[in-house]
Amino acid sequence: MPESFDFIVVGAGSSGAPCAARLSESGKYSVLLLEAGGKARHPWVNMPLGIGRMLTDPRFVWPFNTAPEPELHNQTVFWPRGRMLGGSSSINGMIFARGAPYRYDEWRDGNEPGWGYDELLPYFRKIEDRPESQSEERGQGGPIRVSSGNVQDPLSAAFREACIQAGAKPNDDYNSGDFDGAGWLQYSTKRGWRNSTHVGYLKPAKSRTNLKIETGALTEKILFEGRRATGVRYRLNGVVHEAQARGEVVLSAGPMNSPKLLELSGIGGGALLQSHGIPVLQDLAGVGENLQDHLQTRITFEATLKVTINDIINNRWRGAAALAQWLTKGDGLLSISSATVHAIMRSTPDLVHPDLKLQIMLVSGKDRYARNRKLGVDQFPGFNIGVFPLYPESRGSTHINSPDPAADPLIHANYLSHPQDREKTLAGLKLVRKVASQPAIKPLIVREVRPGSEAESDEALMDYARRSGQTSWHPISSCRMGRGAMDVVDFELKVRCTENLRVIDSSIMPNMPTSNTNAPSIVIGEKGADLILADAQA
Repeated sequence: MPESFDFIVVGAGSSGAPCAARLSESGKYSVLLLEAGGKARHPWVNMPLGIGRMLTDPRFVWPFNTAPEPELHNQTVFWPRGRMLGGSSSINGMIFARGAPYRYDEWRDGNEPGWGYDELLPYFRKIEDRPESQSEERGQGGPIRVSSGNVQDPLSAAFREACIQAGAKPNDDYNSGDFDGAGWLQYSTKRGWRNSTHVGYLKPAKSRTNLKIETGALTEKILFEGRRATGVRYRLNGVVHEAQARGEVVLSAGPMNSPKLLELSGIGGGALLQSHGIPVLQDLAGVGENLQDHLQTRITFEATLKVTINDIINNRWRGAAALAQWLTKGDGLLSISSATVHAIMRSTPDLVHPDLKLQIMLVSGKDRYARNRKLGVDQFPGFNIGVFPLYPESRGSTHINSPDPAADPLIHANYLSHPQDREKTLAGLKLVRKVASQPAIKPLIVREVRPGSEAESDEALMDYARRSGQTSWHPISSCRMGRGAMDVVDFELKVRCTENLRVIDSSIMPNMPTSNTNAPSIVIGEKGADLILADAQA
């Protein structure tokens, strides 16, 4: 007989881990949490700079690639997603950013309650532990420790000052309700160690007898009676299992795998499902559509100072010293992923809201993660200044490419397909060069390495963006929340035209936050759990 639980959560990532932890917290309900990946025990997971190793290793990631991108010279783009307890919060750059409040107000779709910034603020405060802040906007005692960077080097400080000289305002705490300006980044780390949702939510909950966590469990489909979700089928150690849900089934498998599971289960575009021989349970054309991501382009510079990650990778003695510093003090270059300062800026001064994000990364290497999976770095002290438009208008899709649950989805990011994205990308690259020419940082730059001085025309800069642009690891919106014909879930995250089935992860975001997506994904997990519990207790 199949095991039976009150709730089944598929995916133990940024949203699924907090959702399962909260559903099981009272002890009243039994919860099965299924994770296709492993237990997140490898040392690279704990070390923030370990991201460089994990992003290219299928032990830790789903090694997705996009289809050839028409606006990127038909190149494919490497799109890794976390595949272990904690999901992408276990492999990301750990930047903790809420984004601008007004973007969440747009999630409300008019007067729909529940998703404006004021309504989400209690969740942002609930998830974080920021003891050094006295602001009422910030939280204390939550599962995710939010730390200021332990690396405040002269190169990053010069970049921050250069952004201010180029028009940005200073911002000492971009998570206090004002996202605009230049400031030092905050990280989901604790004493220099990664603080993922696995660490913050699942480790404290793992001893609960009412929470069963299965790793290495690939969910193959949702089980239904009519349109009511009754459980899931999953494969563990080569054996197929079924589990029944007395209450609800929750998909928290992420922006590629949540729509994939819906389609494998008969929910999606009817013609697509029929082409793969899948019986149509519910024709929902929006499943897998509206996919969005930040396309980041990086300009590479050689620095006069040996303060970069290149220097500790290229010199074994510097590397050994950095490792000792991290192990004994929890700080230094191994305590960050590479990014130290960001600037939320305007392409033109007349804009009401900023439209560009610039960010310095203390590492450089040709095609690093963009077109290949090699770790190599430049042999000189190098750094990148990356830029992306905050509000991408290009829309892509992710769909099953086979009825085989183990097959990767077919991903079309459609980067730069919208003219506004091309315009903003070009403006962003010019702004990077403007920042690099400011007196605060110019003396610390030996030369611009890529694209170099020969790329002066607009055409040359855009060609560089097309050849080198890469994901920012922020895919969203493939199971969009809303009331429109192409929306997949309602404002309680229930899949339309079904019962007892919700999607709770970044795929429900209606539009792109002005930030990294991990913090809002955790909030979605927390809020989603509250929505489920409210219905269960009604």
